[in-house]
Amino acid sequence: MALTAACFTGAAALVGVFAVALIRAAFGFTLAFARTERRGGIHPIIEHQSVGYALADAKTAIETTRWLCWRACQAVDLRSPGAQELAIEAKVHGSETAVLVLTDLMRVVGVESYDHALPLGRLLQDALALPLFGGGNVGVRRRQLHAILKQPEYDPLMTNGEVEV
Repeated sequence: MALTAACFTGAAALVGVFAVALIRAAFGFTLAFARTERRGGIHPIIEHQSVGYALADAKTAIETTRWLCWRACQAVDLRSPGAQELAIEAKVHGSETAVLVLTDLMRVVGVESYDHALPLGRLLQDALALPLFGGGNVGVRRRQLHAILKQPEYDPLMTNGEVEV
């Protein structure tokens, strides 16, 4: 991989890492909110099924995105053949997942989540920039990921390489 491509590959993987950080911060705030907020009822809102589902989905998104980013960063560090593909996937998946999860968590909190005294509105503003960082996701998919997939020598199992931890 050329030096220029390696720089962009590393940056793409880091976009995914930024996404994980934003989702984790939003999850932590929303979990604490749901454990204490009653919204006029006698039970904390975490007792509501829809709130539990939103939190469970957010936690799953954190772990899946974190794993993909870890794998991408490891591949970049080791200069693995699938590093560029994994990094692009981490960028696209992470940045789009962050926006979706943050909006779902904002629904748990309600309209107050837009108040800049709370962290969710600011976190969403940051998350909205991630799909644009280092090239928009539509263009990254089309120009970079699609180009990798079109190569005659492309091996879809290349990213499954076992690496020593």
